[in-house]
Amino acid sequence: MKYQILKEIISLAEAFEEETQAKEWRREFFTSWLIESFQKKKEEPGSKAFLPQQDGLIAMFIGMMYKYASFYSKRVLKDSKLYSLDDFGVIATLFPHHSFRKVDVLKQTIMEKSSGNEVLKRLLKEGLIQESENPEDKRSKLLSLTEEGRSSFIQLQAGMSKLSAHVTGNLSSEEKTLLLKMLSKLHTFHQPYFEENDDETLAEILNPG
Repeated sequence: MKYQILKEIISLAEAFEEETQAKEWRREFFTSWLIESFQKKKEEPGSKAFLPQQDGLIAMFIGMMYKYASFYSKRVLKDSKLYSLDDFGVIATLFPHHSFRKVDVLKQTIMEKSSGNEVLKRLLKEGLIQESENPEDKRSKLLSLTEEGRSSFIQLQAGMSKLSAHVTGNLSSEEKTLLLKMLSKLHTFHQPYFEENDDETLAEILNPG
């Protein structure tokens, strides 16, 4: 077994500790420092910079940001009938007087059928959304907000705005614009795969080997 990569990682960890004077180990701080160090070294002629897989780091941080947003949302939603960001996404999609089929609500809120239907059932039970006949298709129902659902959205707007501002943290206006542009590009890329939900295509993309 070769231990060269382990030696490199240990050396990087020691350099991180020495340069930042970190008193505790935090994975996200280390990876951020590592990326910045790589960028600096890459600019030096003839230097060889070690960089962990960028795609993995991006996916990790995107996942962490969703967890942070969910963590904050529990405080905003605690005195309401809404349980999660998915719940809020549904009433935001239907506000103030929109009517959509269930399948369209799930697509717009990026929820899979099984888990998404549970969210819709809960909101129906709580009286925040309602079903009505679809004049264009008798086989499907249309979802819309009840008066209580509209009131809930209005009451939560201020809290959710503060949550959004806190999630974007200490980014400058220019950084927010750039991040929004990149996230929008990623959304446009992933949306067709989510909506088609084709097992054969997904297996071809995601299966190892």
